[in-house]
Amino acid sequence: MNPTPDGFSTRSLGGKKASGRKGRLAKKSVKNKRPSSVKRIKATTIEGGKDVTISKSFQLRSLQRAWNRFHAGSLSHWTTTIIIALSLTIFGAFTLLLSNANTALEQWTGDNLITVFLEENTTIHQMEEIQNRIAQNPGVDQLSVVSPAQAMGRMKNMLGSEAGLLDNLSENPLPYSIEFRLHDKKYEKTANLAFKIGTWLGVEAVSYDQQWAEKLAAVIRTFRFVGSVLTLLLLTAVALIISNTIKLTIIARRDEVEVMRFMGATDSFIKTPFIYEGVLQGLLGAIGALLLTSLLYWGADGATTELGSAFGIFIELHYLQVNQLLLIMALGIFLGLTGALISLSRFLEI
Repeated sequence: MNPTPDGFSTRSLGGKKASGRKGRLAKKSVKNKRPSSVKRIKATTIEGGKDVTISKSFQLRSLQRAWNRFHAGSLSHWTTTIIIALSLTIFGAFTLLLSNANTALEQWTGDNLITVFLEENTTIHQMEEIQNRIAQNPGVDQLSVVSPAQAMGRMKNMLGSEAGLLDNLSENPLPYSIEFRLHDKKYEKTANLAFKIGTWLGVEAVSYDQQWAEKLAAVIRTFRFVGSVLTLLLLTAVALIISNTIKLTIIARRDEVEVMRFMGATDSFIKTPFIYEGVLQGLLGAIGALLLTSLLYWGADGATTELGSAFGIFIELHYLQVNQLLLIMALGIFLGLTGALISLSRFLEI
């Protein structure tokens, strides 16, 4: 038997020579029976043991295949996308709350209003003396005296529709007070000045905005730390869920992966569609999170406006800034990419 350079025998099963025409037809038939995936695999080759850069058309086809799986309504993919959206919504709500709390803290600290409440039996002479001593301190501005009638009017404005409750009072219980603002906004200097004024004769109590601002700042710092730890744990769990979803996809397509590997497909060729699936999950989840966060903002803004109207104060919530919105989008893509890479490293041994 004489083999040809192609490795095929030149003799038929009956021992006769196959004609040149029949041999060509046989080769053509074998060529036509090659799977269509071979043509796709030719989009990349191996040269010197290194992957050749995959063409843009391959990237687009991989992205299209990943999107088709979403469009087909794969339950595991959509479930994971919803989990990503809910997790990033929690992160968005947390960021929205902290952002508005910091804004309120800056406004509170910016006023640096100090109120000195006088004793009930304080005389006019003592009140003027206290006022003059306050004015001698550097940085004091907008020094004024608030009468009990003015203080009652402010309280009625704050109560709004409930101000009628104060009409039943037989006498005005509010004392005289002195208000002023301090240019130096350092908490230590404001606290020291307030403590010093509190020791003067005729002064009953001293209240200042930075006192409440410092307490609020401590609460915000604690909340930020606890929230950051919980958010990190939550996002880690989401990345593992994405990894598990990609693993199920790899198992379902293991035969296809084996065929591509047998035909000489490179690592990049096999891994790229799975990576796109993870990125698409993260991107769609981030878009859903932005929509849910917007709904939460609109609902909270309406509720706080009604609450402020009831107490006669103006409360305005601010939406997330552009960099915060981009951060949520980047987090979604990062989670999807990380989950896909974890799954590929653990379950796709190439």
